[in-house]
Amino acid sequence: MKTRMVQYTAMTIICMVLGILIALQMKNVNENTVTADKLEELQYKLIDTANKNAELNTRNAELYQYISQLENDYAQGSASIESIIKEKERLAIFAGLREVNNYGIQIDISCSPESLIRDSVIRTFVNDLRALGAQAVSVNDERLVATSEIRATASSIIINGNGYNRQGTFSIRAITDPSKEAYILSYLDTLKKSVLSDATLRNDQYEIVFQPVKELYIPALSEDSLAFKIDLLMPKTTGQ
Repeated sequence: MKTRMVQYTAMTIICMVLGILIALQMKNVNENTVTADKLEELQYKLIDTANKNAELNTRNAELYQYISQLENDYAQGSASIESIIKEKERLAIFAGLREVNNYGIQIDISCSPESLIRDSVIRTFVNDLRALGAQAVSVNDERLVATSEIRATASSIIINGNGYNRQGTFSIRAITDPSKEAYILSYLDTLKKSVLSDATLRNDQYEIVFQPVKELYIPALSEDSLAFKIDLLMPKTTGQ
């Protein structure tokens, strides 16, 4: 009886061990199956990620090279970049968008307290200064450009859309050629005498004073000025 019990016990233990071994084997088979199913997908994702990284690295290298080129051009004073910057600045100066300074002439015009300064007198001096070669002109710190206006209302002189009291002093500043100082001063003196002797202006009792200034400053045209308006101007396109 004991021998048979030992046999049954041994058989039971053997069956349990075999069951455990079979279960472990099936688990390993399932794990291997899952890994095999996802292996191809993971490989594709890995290849795609590697390709994207390669593209980013290439783009990054291109940008780095471009930045290095710009830095080198700036450091070495690239002819093309320097030329563009100089031309832009030159055009801005010509358009009156930069404050400028140099030798020049200042003219102060006033009249009696009972009179009003006439816009025609201011325009006369401005136009003649331009004819004398003035490269920049201002009136009461209003930079004059091609679109500037000088006109009178009942109590004001309007310059670039801004009004100035006609009973005040008007200062005209102009940058002129210093080598022509004697000629310009002589011309202005003759012009002054002409204005003072004009019968239609005599009662206004004008006082006109002019002098050369070694370092004369003329302000830039304000971008808020009516003379700066360009919103209606459209550049001509090729083929028009």
